Amino acid sequence: MLSFFTRLPVPYVEYEEKLYIKGIKTIPFVGIVLGLILYLVSFLTFWLDPEVSAVVLLMTYIFMTGGLHLDGLADTCDGVFSGRERERMLEIMKDSRIGSFGVLAMLFFFIFYAVMYQFLPREALLILPVIGKSAPLISASLADYARPSGMGQLLVDNIKAPEVTVAVVLPLVLAVGMGVVSSGIWTPTWAWTVIYIIAAVIAELSVVALTKWLAKKLGGITGDTHGMVCEVSQMVFAFCVYALTKSPIWYLF
Repeated sequence: MLSFFTRLPVPYVEYEEKLYIKGIKTIPFVGIVLGLILYLVSFLTFWLDPEVSAVVLLMTYIFMTGGLHLDGLADTCDGVFSGRERERMLEIMKDSRIGSFGVLAMLFFFIFYAVMYQFLPREALLILPVIGKSAPLISASLADYARPSGMGQLLVDNIKAPEVTVAVVLPLVLAVGMGVVSSGIWTPTWAWTVIYIIAAVIAELSVVALTKWLAKKLGGITGDTHGMVCEVSQMVFAFCVYALTKSPIWYLF
């Protein structure tokens, strides 16, 4: 799954459906690898200005993933915001060319992280990709596949309770662990744990809401929507962590 979902220098594995199906349950753990690398890069760039460090982190993320899910984000935005009929939306999403809504989605993505990476705690960087890699599994359990066939259908057809449980629970377990790591002399351990858990729960709920909305628009979900829920859930988590850390309530403790 590292070979399929990332551009990391791991031994190449030829794609086979049976291997993909067997590896579905490990997809959230791919996020842990990506998160550890972002966590390490944030340490190595501590001497840079926050703005420059944020750009380095953004470049690192894109390099690691090869923009795999960004393509799905752009294609889905082109389709669902086109204002066309359902069948035409699916055709637009399949078109290799990018449209205006896809460009806007990509611009928002780059601007969002160029700003947000400046404010996120290092520990949140480890949770972030796990949220994203868990999102397609949660989404696949909530809707049917919108096309007659496709690679994304393998995920929809083979997602079961154990895979969904891992996708839901793993980010919460990491939230507890990183909450302990984030705590300092003046900050109670539970405070950071609560922040990360609330942000993770909201991110997972955003996957549910977004999946239901996409399924209503498209008659189901696709491989492109898997990419969209991945990236959107990560952005929701990042914003929630930022918003909660800036909330006045935490200054009472």
